[in-house]
Amino acid sequence: MHLGDISWIRRSFIDFDARAGPIMGIRDWDDAVCVDVGGEKLLMSCDGPYKKRLVMLSALAHAATDVIVKGGLPLYALDALAGAEEDIRDMVESLRVQGSFLNIPILGGNTIRSETPSATLFIVGKLLLQNPIRDSGAMEGDLLLLLGDPIWGSRDERMEKAQRLFSCWWEVLKKARINASKDVTKGGLITTVAEIASHSNLDYELNDLSLPKYRNLDNFLIAVSRDEFPILKEIADSFSCPLLEVGSLTKGHDSDTTKRRISSRPATRQLRRTAEIKGKNDI
Repeated sequence: MHLGDISWIRRSFIDFDARAGPIMGIRDWDDAVCVDVGGEKLLMSCDGPYKKRLVMLSALAHAATDVIVKGGLPLYALDALAGAEEDIRDMVESLRVQGSFLNIPILGGNTIRSETPSATLFIVGKLLLQNPIRDSGAMEGDLLLLLGDPIWGSRDERMEKAQRLFSCWWEVLKKARINASKDVTKGGLITTVAEIASHSNLDYELNDLSLPKYRNLDNFLIAVSRDEFPILKEIADSFSCPLLEVGSLTKGHDSDTTKRRISSRPATRQLRRTAEIKGKNDI
């Protein structure tokens, strides 16, 4: 559950960027943090708490998308598990299966007793690019593309869809230039489009889609120039990975709109909360 407008949290921690000097930190307000550790650029994210139902299906895949969509390869994970002993045993066994399938070993974490079973996951990965792909890098005229199947279904189905998406994405990173990217999670497609557009100081136009607009899809929304589309389509087809054109990015209407978007960058988190209510955050 999100708290609505959480920009006060960003303001509370923003001075820490000056102390730590991250490549991408609290000031960026993106899906993951990027830091240089001894010359190695690492991406890190933390997500949850996931309810037991989702932990038993695909929580590790969902947590990993924040690192992967920014241009990273997950190296390992930590978990924070809560629940009765039976619930924790169930979640541990499922997370072990997911970690083995996705090659994301879980190396440690924390466990507490609780009446409500849940898991929070922390992912560390290495950046495969020179710089992380921010959600604020979209350009006027970019296409908005949706890559991959929604990660729905049984656990086995979700693992296969996630692995296909991740493998396709890593090939895309080698051959195409991505201006902005974000995983379609809390709040659904509409909110994710709005965040990329707002953070890039742009407007957007959406095509008429049959996809749910407020449900978590957990595939990738990417912004690319039209020139990049052919190579993206070729790569996606080679992995049997769906690639759908969902819209495009357009120039903001006026300077007041741009100023408002810059000043209210964290406020798009409220859009996520509104969309969660409409879509019930169902994955």
